[in-house]
Amino acid sequence: MDAISQDGDKKKYTTPRWVQVWFLQRSRDNWKKKYKELKFEAKRMRNRVKDVTESRENWRGQTEQQEQRIQELEAENAALREQVAKKKYRLRDGGDAG
Repeated sequence: MDAISQDGDKKKYTTPRWVQVWFLQRSRDNWKKKYKELKFEAKRMRNRVKDVTESRENWRGQTEQQEQRIQELEAENAALREQVAKKKYRLRDGGDAG
């Protein structure tokens, strides 16, 4: 196998063709293997991001529901405290208990 260098000289390769073929096949196989591994890792990461995003949305929804429930319970609690306070006021002033 011959090659022409940048200065125009023709150089003869001393490596046998079978060694060159072997080397090129190994090189090709290595980059294919690397590509497959990277492709698998990228898919795994995309799936992970999807799972985490769905989980966050789920937790966010649950949190919003719990906050709404807390507000409802606080309003109910305030109304009950007000009723208790009115009853105590009536009893203290000598009014009827009911």
